[in-house]
Amino acid sequence: MSSQDRPLDASNVATRLWVGSEPPFDIDLPDFDMMVLCAQEIQPPLVAFHGEIVRCPIPDSALDIRQITRAVLVAKAVGDALLSGKRVLVTCAAGRNRSALVAGLALARASRMTADEIVQRMRTRRDPKALFNTHFQDILRRLVKR
Repeated sequence: MSSQDRPLDASNVATRLWVGSEPPFDIDLPDFDMMVLCAQEIQPPLVAFHGEIVRCPIPDSALDIRQITRAVLVAKAVGDALLSGKRVLVTCAAGRNRSALVAGLALARASRMTADEIVQRMRTRRDPKALFNTHFQDILRRLVKR
């Protein structure tokens, strides 16, 4: 099945912010200005996407300080893009943990939501199992202080 036959698996979790699973790489996604690739194992060198591609390869497990720093810096770029009116798609393999972590950190930057509100938002709008990775929940709770 080509990616043109497969719909994009992404959920709108906030204004201009989507969280999704592995996107199609052989077609453009004109509804987005920025695409973030968070799955460590899914980092194709070439994609048909027309907009800005940001790479944030992290594992779906406990993160070391370097990986947390990368996620925070990418989340800052996503938050800045949202605040400037851009439409952003944040992806990983299943669209539940890595993409939700980065999108959640960006959402914290662009809103006044608490870590628990962000987890609930991802579970309500993306998937009831979103952010089930307790390491990622801990990162959100440590970094998002309101």
